[in-house]
Amino acid sequence: MIQSADPITFSVPRAVLLDISQLSNELNKRMHELLERNTDGALTANETAELQRLVQMAEFGQIVAAALQSTSTP
Repeated sequence: MIQSADPITFSVPRAVLLDISQLSNELNKRMHELLERNTDGALTANETAELQRLVQMAEFGQIVAAALQSTSTP
């Protein structure tokens, strides 16, 4: 039986990983707009969910970037 903590390995071309290691400028701008409005307590429930997704995407990108950096270091 597969446990949730079991590692999963898959192969992805490096070029694809470079593209997903950071949010696009448009998504990054949107995330910061939502973060500012969140500080003011002005987000709707849908915007809160959108912000959570964008933050998760940004965090995943940081993980990918760190993995790419660790594999390129001798």
